[in-house]
Amino acid sequence: MTHWRADEWAEAVRAGIRAKGLSLDEAARRVGVPTSTLRSWIEHRHAPKVTVFDHWAQLAEVTGLGEGELLRVAGVLPDALASPVHVAQAAKALREGIDQAGQFLRQATALVYSSPGTQVANAIAASPVDWEMRIRSASRGDEVRVTYHHYVGVVPPRGFPHTDAEVRRIIEHEILGELWRPLGLYWRVAEVHDWHEPPRLVIQVPEQEATRPPSPSPPVVTAPPVVVLSPIWGYGELLASLLADGLGFGNVDFRYFGLPEAMADRVRITARELAEPAPRLVHSVPPIMLLHGLAVPDLAGRLPVVVRYGPRMRERAARIYREPLLEAGFADPADGTRAIEAAVDAVVARLPGEYFEVVLDDADVFDGDRPSLDRLNDSVAWFAEHIVEHVLLGAGLPPVPLGGPLKRLVLPSGRVRRPPALAGRVVRRPAGE
Repeated sequence: MTHWRADEWAEAVRAGIRAKGLSLDEAARRVGVPTSTLRSWIEHRHAPKVTVFDHWAQLAEVTGLGEGELLRVAGVLPDALASPVHVAQAAKALREGIDQAGQFLRQATALVYSSPGTQVANAIAASPVDWEMRIRSASRGDEVRVTYHHYVGVVPPRGFPHTDAEVRRIIEHEILGELWRPLGLYWRVAEVHDWHEPPRLVIQVPEQEATRPPSPSPPVVTAPPVVVLSPIWGYGELLASLLADGLGFGNVDFRYFGLPEAMADRVRITARELAEPAPRLVHSVPPIMLLHGLAVPDLAGRLPVVVRYGPRMRERAARIYREPLLEAGFADPADGTRAIEAAVDAVVARLPGEYFEVVLDDADVFDGDRPSLDRLNDSVAWFAEHIVEHVLLGAGLPPVPLGGPLKRLVLPSGRVRRPPALAGRVVRRPAGE
């Protein structure tokens, strides 16, 4: 639970206004509130609630402090969650406004991702260039419907004198600069499964798999942090996000972490984030980074979850991720998929304790010659529910997911539905097996 640190926050705001050389009247005018309101905030005659959060960005401007620094001194965001990505998401959520500071972290996720695709589209539409936009959402699943992300396709006007690479730079840096990293946006380079003929330029906007902080609402699950290792196109990121929601943990998906463009920098930052166990977080290790030198650290003190799959999924993965695998130096993309699995096996061989192995069977995924993404989604959801149930029981809690899409598996009686018969499985493995 967070607590509003009125004295420290008020002093930081006062000092910032003085440092900017502003009078209280001028500062209040720029913030957009009466002087009496600003004075009551910084003299802490009452604890500010929704009003102060409605003006958080303006307060950051008149004080010269970043929004993240205001969060830190206010005590709204715990130090344990003060990584750049959580601060960026928290600051953006505050701009939306919330009812109570003490409920901030619990509600921030819904606020941050309430309409991310719309925010991106609005920003692009507001630019001087007459872009054409096409927007789609990727939702899958029959039993557990999940919206993975939104696609914003961008088509430059006819005769636009720039290459695709230049258009990406213009949109990313000049138009969406303030949104790109906080929202965890990136350009989709792999096949767009949910779009028959997508534009050449597609921005992927996260939803279910987005990085987000833990929920502060009880019960707080006493369990080790989770690390998910999977092959490419092994749906490890979805599994991680469902585990996080089901346990009330935070989720870290490095695809939506606001990482720099250079792969060496991405690997360095990811390795740093993985280096130490982070309480109440689920990390999904990026499979493609294993081909670029990412060294997974000793996972002592964490609960590893390892994803395996069959030959047909492996073949599909090589086709979908052909370009990234070629860029990683593999003339045959299939060799790249096998290299990732070998890297995962090397991590598993040195695990210090037991782990969960999730096996995605081709029989649960393919419908004839093509994969059924709805069936694949539901299989991953059922396997996530199995692991959540085990962890909750181990923590002395009822085996019912605490949040997220897995809550849809809970019957009105409060019990979780029985899973269907699946060829895949979840297995608890001892260390070194």
